[in-house]
Amino acid sequence: MTGEVGMCQRWLENIEATLEEHNLNDPGTALINGFPHLRVNRLLASMGDRTTSNGAFSEWLEEMRQLDATGKKLEFANLPASAMLQLLSKIPLGGSFEQALELCGKRLNKLSLYNPEQKENLLEQAQVPDAYQSWKRVAGLYLLTRYAASAGIERLHRELDASFNIPPAKLPRQGQLIRYSPPYSNPLPLKDIAAMLKPAYDNPLGIPHLISSQLQQLLAHFAPIWEIDTRNDTDKIGSVGLDSDKQPLINVSQPTVYVAHEYARWHGRVVLQLIYQIWLPAREKTGMLDLYGGPLDSVIWRVTLSPEGTPIAFDSIHACGCYYLLFPSQGYRAIKPKDDTEPVLSPKSIATIPPGYRLLLRLQTRTHYLQQTSLSGDTFETATRSYIFHELEQLRSLQMPNGTKRSLYGDDGIIDASERAERFLLWPYGVASPGAMRQWGTHAIAFIGRRHFDDPFLLEHLVDKK
Repeated sequence: MTGEVGMCQRWLENIEATLEEHNLNDPGTALINGFPHLRVNRLLASMGDRTTSNGAFSEWLEEMRQLDATGKKLEFANLPASAMLQLLSKIPLGGSFEQALELCGKRLNKLSLYNPEQKENLLEQAQVPDAYQSWKRVAGLYLLTRYAASAGIERLHRELDASFNIPPAKLPRQGQLIRYSPPYSNPLPLKDIAAMLKPAYDNPLGIPHLISSQLQQLLAHFAPIWEIDTRNDTDKIGSVGLDSDKQPLINVSQPTVYVAHEYARWHGRVVLQLIYQIWLPAREKTGMLDLYGGPLDSVIWRVTLSPEGTPIAFDSIHACGCYYLLFPSQGYRAIKPKDDTEPVLSPKSIATIPPGYRLLLRLQTRTHYLQQTSLSGDTFETATRSYIFHELEQLRSLQMPNGTKRSLYGDDGIIDASERAERFLLWPYGVASPGAMRQWGTHAIAFIGRRHFDDPFLLEHLVDKK
């Protein structure tokens, strides 16, 4: 390439090389070989089949360009000052770093739009590798060890399922029940949610794009109340930071829920997903032989909305990708996986939440297992604290005490400080560092078969209408 387009290509390639040199390439999305202005996630990788028209292909390119620009801005902020200055000194079209990313990305996209060879190459290259390490399954005799895993999963599912048969007020507790409630917001009538979503689908790919204020309204409307059996500070939620040694810290004096939105595919439509994540200082160990305890713990709750704005399903994992739970909404049911993969635990369905009520999530002390869901109208002795919202993507570029920035996650998406001893037992199943907390986009959620929390078809395969 020559001229300004060639300058853009070389500058963007230089950014990628610099980030790789400092181990700062963010693994939450995938780079695309030969297209340094684009990145892809599992949703966009699944949508190549929708790019038959120029309008749809143009929008697909723009979605991937924006994904790349978001990643590069966060990664750039994490670079040493000298590396930042080196990249800034070579900006090809003038302006700020952000402006150059946009201008260069759009020029390169325009080139791809009318180049059939580039389009064919891009459709082939725009893939996301799965989060499993196949060599471990080969070395660990996975075809044999999977039978041992089946027995362990069955025992765990029985344990997790048991509490959902007990009314919330009668669940055993070891400490003080503390509730964390979201900031007050006016409930949204269903007709208003539907009216908000309907025009958001008016684009060639049918992805429901909402403006920031609308997303904030929906996140506030569907935000749950978290109730935790609290024995000590390891059972309290807080905000995430890094100390001077780049180690994570949870400030429990500032209860925080990290929020994001994603999308899934649902029988020919693209549907909106609302994500809520809490962080706790640790899963407290019971002793030297506890394989599952250690620093940091985190729980993710997700709400998937139909195009009309009603929940299709709720689901949850811990940030290790462990303990997947599925809760179909009213009018839907859980179905068995059709492939030869791990069974899914679906303890109950969740009925329509009446206006003025919120969903309450009860977590166990120490393990932080989700024990029960109920309506916020169920009252019994609790202490209540308010939480604030922070954007989940903030964790990809946190400020340290010396003023520099760093991602909470390593270049493999894993938080090394949260590693668990269980990794020595469970490595044959191909999951990197089982038990460790990890970044969105890297959650393998099954030991038998391959399953990802951000798979856009996950719920389509696990939930059906009644």
